[in-house]
Amino acid sequence: MLQISAIFRYPLRPIKHSSRCLCPKINPLWLLILFLLPAQADSGSDIEPFSADYAITRSGLAVERKVELTRSGQHYLLTALTQLKGLGSLTGIGKVVEQSHFQLRSGRIQPILYTADDGSEDSHRAIRIEFDWPSGTSHVLYRGTQLTIPLTPNVLDPLSFELMARIDLQQGMTEPLYTVHEGDQIRPYRFVLEQAESVIILEQPVQSLRYFIDRKSSRQLYYWLSPKLGYLVVKFKQLHKGKVKTEGVLTRSSIKP
Repeated sequence: MLQISAIFRYPLRPIKHSSRCLCPKINPLWLLILFLLPAQADSGSDIEPFSADYAITRSGLAVERKVELTRSGQHYLLTALTQLKGLGSLTGIGKVVEQSHFQLRSGRIQPILYTADDGSEDSHRAIRIEFDWPSGTSHVLYRGTQLTIPLTPNVLDPLSFELMARIDLQQGMTEPLYTVHEGDQIRPYRFVLEQAESVIILEQPVQSLRYFIDRKSSRQLYYWLSPKLGYLVVKFKQLHKGKVKTEGVLTRSSIKP
């Protein structure tokens, strides 16, 4: 969710009969972005396990989200645990656990199984996507409905696309595009770079790049990614009809600059 050379993808207009310097004019925003970019990582490097915590406000309720990546041999497990905090915890709504089981093949994430469950016995709230790559199909349980949906090449799940974006951005991409299997449909997620911004994390400024995640949805999703933290999401915001519905900020991470 395109190489770094895409920064200079706009062709230079020729200058006719001029003795002026032929150096291209560079937007100050791109100068700042280039300054923020770390050295490109080795394309053959593995994904390093990590953990990150977020404080979220959703419709006025306080929410805590913990994300962790673990590895066992060639298999990876990405887990996101979300639960209400404070007075919201008295509503009786349980923890929502998302898990993505995947392998890394030729530097690309290949999902095996994605699940989302709030711990209740109501199957109409659960999502399960089994990726059957040999047959080219996915077997889905989506909110009580069983589906079989054809797979597209390099399709990701709703959790692993963020990690794939981190990998690609570290390799030099600037505006990656992915297809994401949401359970009931597969649709594109395009990372559109908007501007560089400083985000306050634990009273400290963290330089980041703000991306609009274009999902062809009525809800606008924005990510702030920190190049110094391996493009980890340090802030995110979702809006609907101009109103902020969800907003979160990083509170702790095992990744160090």
